[in-house]
Amino acid sequence: MSCDRPSGDSLRVLPGNVEQLIATARSGTADYGDLGELIKRPVIVVSAPRSGSTLLFEQLMTIEGFWSIGGESHGIFRLFPQLRAENPSMDSGALSAGHADAETVKSMQACFAWLLRDRHGQAFNQIPAQKRPPSVTLLEKTPRNALNIPFLCELFPEARFIYLHRDPRPNIASIVEAWTLGLQSGRFVTYRDLPGWDRAGWCFLLPRGWREYIGRSLFEIAAFQWAASNDAILDNLPRDRSLTVSYESLISDPPSVIADVCRFAGVAPPPKPTAQLSLSRTTISPPNVDKWRRVAEQIAAVENIFAATADRVQSETIMPSGS
Repeated sequence: MSCDRPSGDSLRVLPGNVEQLIATARSGTADYGDLGELIKRPVIVVSAPRSGSTLLFEQLMTIEGFWSIGGESHGIFRLFPQLRAENPSMDSGALSAGHADAETVKSMQACFAWLLRDRHGQAFNQIPAQKRPPSVTLLEKTPRNALNIPFLCELFPEARFIYLHRDPRPNIASIVEAWTLGLQSGRFVTYRDLPGWDRAGWCFLLPRGWREYIGRSLFEIAAFQWAASNDAILDNLPRDRSLTVSYESLISDPPSVIADVCRFAGVAPPPKPTAQLSLSRTTISPPNVDKWRRVAEQIAAVENIFAATADRVQSETIMPSGS
């Protein structure tokens, strides 16, 4: 089996079975010391789907001081069948603290540590043991994290969180656009075998209550996902270890937002911050602030699904400790 350090996304295509992959990660990190100390205070981005989290993640990955697994952590989560869903009934994809048993925590920490790389792509394991830093700032992001905060707080007890939120109307329009493409191509599909589901697959995260949307329109599904994601974040986020960032501020003033995030993470801001952001790898169509207005009528028709959460996002401000 290959011992290269692939990205988390590519773990699923490595040769060997799940047990072998996890065993390789654990044996490969045996000389790292306490993995809980090595990845003591990771920075985890949480948001609804299509809120700009990939854009933010890709910008931060280029900054000295941040480490990552080279991509999103889908591949790591796939190694643990018990973490596929909340329960065997597939009531949701949400993970609670109860999913974080001791063996799962040790194995998952090993997987993250095994794949660690700096902004240049150098694997942690390729650094001579005497030159390795005693701890690193892991940057972690995947959309399903919005539903998994209680689990993540057990996996990384001192984790810090960046809550990225976006205006619901353009966000919902983007979710619908991605669902449309996903059902045609398979991209963004996360579940293909949901019991009773009436479409070819389910895209993005799976909140509780998804069965109520069998037979409903994509706009209703997207509004439900936006509201459920943001509600889950607001319900579970540790307020003293969290920073709120809006997608709109990230787009309008990237240098300031990136600098704020770096300071929050304890990483030096880049000396020459980017004034204009590159397109993220998950971009579907060219960005336009008014693009959502093409479907404004359809979004207005589902406002009852997201309005209360939109008010909540605006009223609940989450600030880092000491601010």
